[in-house]
Amino acid sequence: MSSSFHISFSGRLALCGGLVCSTAWAHSTRTTDNPVHLDQVVVTASPYARDQAEIAQPTSVLAGRALTFAQSNALGELLAAEPGVSSTYFGPGASRPVIRGMSADRIRILNSGSGTSDASVISPDHAVALDPMLIERVEVVRGPATLLYGGSAVGGVVNVIDHRVHTTRPDEPLHARLETRVSSVDDGRSGGALVEGGDGALAWHVDGYRRTANNVRIPGFAESAQLRAEEDAEADEHGETPHEHPHGFIPNTQLSADGGAASVSFIGSAGYVGLVYSGHNTFYGVPSGAHSHAHAHDEEEESDEHTVRIDLRQRRLDVQGALTRAFGLVRETRFKVSSSRYRHAEIEDGEIGTIFRNRGYDGRVEFLHDAIGAVTGTFGWHGGRSDFEASGEEAFLPPSRTDNHAVFLLEERDFGSLHWQGGARIERQTIDLRDGSGAGRDRTTASVATGLVWTLDDAWTLGASLSHNERAANAQELFADGPHVGTGAYELGDRGLGAERSLAVDLTLRKRTGFVTGALTLFANRFNGYIYEQPTGLVAVEHEGEFEFVSPDDPEAEHGGLAVYRFAQHDARFYGAELEAVVHLLHDTRDQLDLTLGGDFVRAQNTTLATPLPRITPARVKAGLTWARGPWTLGADVQRVQKQTRVAPLERPTSGYTLAGAFAAYRWAVGRATCELYVRATNLGDEEARVHTSFLKEIAPLPGRNFVVGLQAAF
Repeated sequence: MSSSFHISFSGRLALCGGLVCSTAWAHSTRTTDNPVHLDQVVVTASPYARDQAEIAQPTSVLAGRALTFAQSNALGELLAAEPGVSSTYFGPGASRPVIRGMSADRIRILNSGSGTSDASVISPDHAVALDPMLIERVEVVRGPATLLYGGSAVGGVVNVIDHRVHTTRPDEPLHARLETRVSSVDDGRSGGALVEGGDGALAWHVDGYRRTANNVRIPGFAESAQLRAEEDAEADEHGETPHEHPHGFIPNTQLSADGGAASVSFIGSAGYVGLVYSGHNTFYGVPSGAHSHAHAHDEEEESDEHTVRIDLRQRRLDVQGALTRAFGLVRETRFKVSSSRYRHAEIEDGEIGTIFRNRGYDGRVEFLHDAIGAVTGTFGWHGGRSDFEASGEEAFLPPSRTDNHAVFLLEERDFGSLHWQGGARIERQTIDLRDGSGAGRDRTTASVATGLVWTLDDAWTLGASLSHNERAANAQELFADGPHVGTGAYELGDRGLGAERSLAVDLTLRKRTGFVTGALTLFANRFNGYIYEQPTGLVAVEHEGEFEFVSPDDPEAEHGGLAVYRFAQHDARFYGAELEAVVHLLHDTRDQLDLTLGGDFVRAQNTTLATPLPRITPARVKAGLTWARGPWTLGADVQRVQKQTRVAPLERPTSGYTLAGAFAAYRWAVGRATCELYVRATNLGDEEARVHTSFLKEIAPLPGRNFVVGLQAAF
């Protein structure tokens, strides 16, 4: 296990509409006093471990001290400052990454290369079934990554790497790492530890963690000014007393989480094999008001009385290995298999209302082959199964089983200073409904991609990629029919949806050495048959367990109801840019001073209807300054998020905000142990900040001023 640290800060600037541009900055992992920027090894984008500058697609790596400072309760907030990445922020307990304006099924989340097999794709109030407390690093591939990970990865891939399986023999018989931290904004407490070691060919690993937090504090009202005015006006119109608006905190946002893992690995001269058993539990509140409109209520029933908490549990078994002994043209064979059982219960007012279950499998085999002519690469099989079931009051999806099987091929070749990459994937998806209806869907999709990396000189590289991607509609898009409280809507699927096809291009210019280092990426993605939820203009009103669709001005809709959305297909386009820049102001034997600058924006347009797509990240710019000398590291940063006025029909604009932060860290050694004490402050201005990409932006702003104090020790 590496004890190196690095610092990474990034910012995004995004606008909704047909263009996506984003800028960010990052320092890479360093093991010496002179960091090598944008030169970290990435294992997610290619079967071969490559430096970032050797990959046609843009990538981000979060590790070391940067990962420590970015730590959050949820994966989406952990990555929300990375280039091109925002989050679905559904309060402190649930948050999923949004990449280049795309989320849900278009973003593939992996745990050390295998799918998470949870229910986070189904709804933004469902947490990703992993905790970032003790992870080693996170790799983000921005843009389509469909060849290795499936047609659903058209927006990108997030790979959370924990290194629980040893692939090489341990350097020392025993290694341990401890970490604890506290946060002021929610009275949060968290801690974790891992111990690992080995003797000869046998290696083992054990880890565990726990975190707790109370209601998150905010600088003003939980509800936006516009929403409060509308609610007060409605109460006045009906002669009612306006209800009290929560101020200074977001109600029902407490959380607790715990879990751990144990693994054993055998490393021999011809390869390795490892087995991991892990468990993750979390119990968190959904911000009050998020689910209230899913309930029909009359004049005697107040919607804000409903409190919803989610009790999530997952148990997972992973087997991973590689045969490094060659046979024929195959020089190495790798495999990964995971099996998981997932369950979460939505507890409403102390009683279980809905239960979601998923039994998932994910497996892949890769064969890396020697040169055939001048071409080297890999081919393989990737498959998975998801047995999903929802039962209870708000089961808007029928039980279903989804099977995916695919074959893929990736090849590479060097032409002097040009490095070519290309490949293809053919995938078969089968969805069977388990409700006795016999309904289902079979769909075969094909994706192809090609890319070039041109090494201009020792400092500069130019990467370009072009891909055609196909994504089959999932069970939710096809068969949903019911109230979806996470999105505050009544969802209707469309069984006639076809495959979603897109053509994507990325162009990235990188500079790795010199006074200024960084990368500039331009990208565009044109969709034929983009699938999204389209408002119908109707309201679903419940009567004795049955829903009726009425117009918004119908008297039945006056006392509550859900807006009705139907999954539809229209053409769409995304385009934009991402810029990473670091100015190395001072680098000598004593001091290191770096200025980071950046920003990004994204526009996404429904070209059929000539309207913006919903929940697209607004424009952002950011600047940061970092100074390091000996054991000390100090820094500060400021980020401006612009207002979002390019909104979809029935979507509200979002005000802009500015977030300022600072940090300090001190490292020292005690015998064999290396210790580090750090302090991180966020939102120093205690400013109200509402995330446009969140379904809860009107009732749940980001946390207010927060101070985190943490201690790490490794020996």
